Amino acid sequence: MKEGRAKAEEIKREGLTQIEDSVSRARADAMREAEEIVRNTKTECDTAVNRRLSQEKQKARIAYLTEKNRILDDIMKEVQTKLVELCRDESRYRPFLVKSIARGIEAIPSAGVKVALSGTDLPRYRGSKLLEEVLATVKTPKTAVLGDQTIETIGGAIATSQDDKVRVDCTLEAKLKLTKTQLLTEVSKILFTS
Repeated sequence: MKEGRAKAEEIKREGLTQIEDSVSRARADAMREAEEIVRNTKTECDTAVNRRLSQEKQKARIAYLTEKNRILDDIMKEVQTKLVELCRDESRYRPFLVKSIARGIEAIPSAGVKVALSGTDLPRYRGSKLLEEVLATVKTPKTAVLGDQTIETIGGAIATSQDDKVRVDCTLEAKLKLTKTQLLTEVSKILFTS
């Protein structure tokens, strides 16, 4: 009996030790799996948060750029309005027109040049000695005639060689187009740099 009880106690102790070892290993395995699940879930959550933040930043940036472009477009419209006002002011517009036509004539290699004006300017300056005033400022001897055909422009002129092979656009729109990028860059620096 004593031997049987001792044997039973030993079996019981071994069984409990094995159970404790099994439970301990199972607990350690479960803890490792749980930590891995937590890490993976945290990574997925961080990724989702970063993706959402990136999307919101992109939306805000697009909204900002849209508004910035709207403001710059409004400024360019205002510039065009001011150019129309400039063309109506004879004391300011005529000197600009003389310089513009002179640059166009000087850029044409031939001696004879045709000058085209807008539908508003042609009747206004025909017979006004405008071309004589222009030719007096040109460095090389040239001849110039006002064409009968008008051009679509706010102001300025287009100079063309007699054979129509060379054309120089001296309109306000052409000048604005050439300087638009630079102007918008300067305006953006003033308005949007913080």
